[in-house]
Amino acid sequence: MSWCSSEDALNNSSTPSSRSRKSSWLISKVDENEVDKEVAEMMDDWRRRRRQNSDGGGETTTTNQMECIQAALDYCRSQLKQLLIDENESGESGETEKKSKPINIISPNSETVEEEDQLGNLVNCLNRQQKAVRQQMYFDKIVQLGLERQAIQVSGGLEISLSKFLFQDEAGGSAHSADECRAEGHEFVMQPVRGGHNPCCEVCMHTIWRLVQWWRRCRVCGMRAHDKCAEDVKRVCAGVLSTRSKFELNINLCEERSLAEQEYQCAECSAPICFDGTAEQEARLCDYSGELFCPNCHWNDTWSIPARIIHNLDATPRPICRAVKQLLSIVDHRPLIDINESTLSLIKFHKELRRVNELRRNFLLMKCYFVSCRAARRLRILQYLQTHSHFVDNHVMYSLKELRELCEGTLLPELEQIHTVFRKHIEEECETCAGNGFFCQLCDESCIVDQKEKILYPFTENTRSCATCLAVYHKKCFERKSLNCPRCERRRKRSELPKTLSSSDEKETVATN
Repeated sequence: MSWCSSEDALNNSSTPSSRSRKSSWLISKVDENEVDKEVAEMMDDWRRRRRQNSDGGGETTTTNQMECIQAALDYCRSQLKQLLIDENESGESGETEKKSKPINIISPNSETVEEEDQLGNLVNCLNRQQKAVRQQMYFDKIVQLGLERQAIQVSGGLEISLSKFLFQDEAGGSAHSADECRAEGHEFVMQPVRGGHNPCCEVCMHTIWRLVQWWRRCRVCGMRAHDKCAEDVKRVCAGVLSTRSKFELNINLCEERSLAEQEYQCAECSAPICFDGTAEQEARLCDYSGELFCPNCHWNDTWSIPARIIHNLDATPRPICRAVKQLLSIVDHRPLIDINESTLSLIKFHKELRRVNELRRNFLLMKCYFVSCRAARRLRILQYLQTHSHFVDNHVMYSLKELRELCEGTLLPELEQIHTVFRKHIEEECETCAGNGFFCQLCDESCIVDQKEKILYPFTENTRSCATCLAVYHKKCFERKSLNCPRCERRRKRSELPKTLSSSDEKETVATN
């Protein structure tokens, strides 16, 4: 089964014929979880008790809704706190058992004891994994309830009044709730009747006729569905997958899987597929995962593949399935790819990438000047990097969009212009920043006069910095006399001066006595 399949499909796939099937590249179980059901039951009980205490008054107000959400938040926080306490106690008890466990002396039953220990460790590991999943569920629920409470506070109760409003169908008079619909992590919102083209429902694969049919769109991943089909969706929302703490982009070139490995079934919906059948059974390859999908789950969308960009600098859009398309479109701007760790040889042999890496190092050095400069803070000069805000945090993380622009040749000119603006501010426009420059103190008579009088900065070409005091010198001078840094020598002498003075005072005191 594919990573975008639901828990029901996973449970139904446990037949003898499907157990031998090779698992997909990622399986996710973020469908309706126990915590959602548990919190929903708790909120229903709270409302029931509230109605009983208010003598049967069933009308929902903004205050009641806020109090209900607050009660659910308190419940989730208490449960999460208890799970964390149990985890700490189990960790401490495990360490104590390891320390107090006696040395195992070889005996006839030693193999049995080892098997029991391994079985116990396996059970403990599974329990820890289940508790970790449950902790994540409670955390997600707390975030969701907090956002709902904030929306009610901002709108001043407008959301509750909208939830009471019903869209009336002119033909049959059927009612459609304008409330938000949640399923498989999706947040489906009712869409207006008027608009442009008629989209396609990604659940039943029929056209959505705007004028006569109600339809919804997920505000996170953009998935479209009929109002009646929204609750039947099986694909997990890509936004939920991308927010997991252990989420990583696949940066390895995937091998194409055969139809036999997939048992001639679609990797997502398990529909029958083949290469020589009808158009409805056509097998389509997803270049990101290497799996084969049916036409309903694969619309021949194209996107740049992260693995091909990293290893081959190939940003050519390639066909991917709908689920992967939604995922990559969400994480397109996120800095998730570590170029320094992934491909060191790529930086070495690719000229433009090496220059971009150098500019990013200079941005980090220039940031130190801007942070201590009032004029730079007043001008908000770092906002030139607002589309690349992570450039002032490190120099190794890239987003998929930035690597695509690098391959297309548009990223480097943009960064060169920003670098020119930053450098002009430091060297020419701002006296405060210019005053934090350095003169090379290692120049001798063989150096040119203009070279001696030039102010150096850490980002100046052909310069090197002392690893101890960060003083800047010419590259040739530093390589010739790097063992003797004048600034470090002066600091060392100043630190030794109080010691020499105190020792001389002691000698004078002894002589006078």
